[in-house]
Amino acid sequence: MVAQCGLRDLGLDEVWWLVSPGNPLKKSTDNYDARVASVEALGLPRDMKISHIERDYGTQYTVDMLAKLFTRHADKQFVWMMGADNLSQMPKWKEWQVIMHSLPIAIIARPGKGLKPRLGQVARQYSGARIDEQFSHKIAEFEAPAWVYLTPPLNAQSSTKIRAAKTQP
Repeated sequence: MVAQCGLRDLGLDEVWWLVSPGNPLKKSTDNYDARVASVEALGLPRDMKISHIERDYGTQYTVDMLAKLFTRHADKQFVWMMGADNLSQMPKWKEWQVIMHSLPIAIIARPGKGLKPRLGQVARQYSGARIDEQFSHKIAEFEAPAWVYLTPPLNAQSSTKIRAAKTQP
């Protein structure tokens, strides 16, 4: 849903699914290959692709991965997309303010999150950088810090449950 929203509402040329070898904020029992397989099982359209950049770059933190990404793909404009739950957690991320000033960010509403993400530290601190949803299709043209909060039709299933259902026989 987040990726489809990116293509539809943000006017992006393509979406890269970043499969992380490990989230420093989570204890995960999933292995990298299993997560890649679960995304592959979704049958992504041509304008979406799985990216292994975190694994290939050997980075653990988003801020470090972005620095390498910008150096190696200086010819591209990037927009960071994430679910609203991550907006609430972002102050726990390494150098999160650097991320906010590195590229435009699209926050996609998630079921059950309500107003909490939009009232959290990041949203309050960067309230002046928030772009109205009606201009979301131009987000890539905005200079960071810039962020938009999108409220597409919500699916109550978690991404973990959706991927698990796709991989079941």
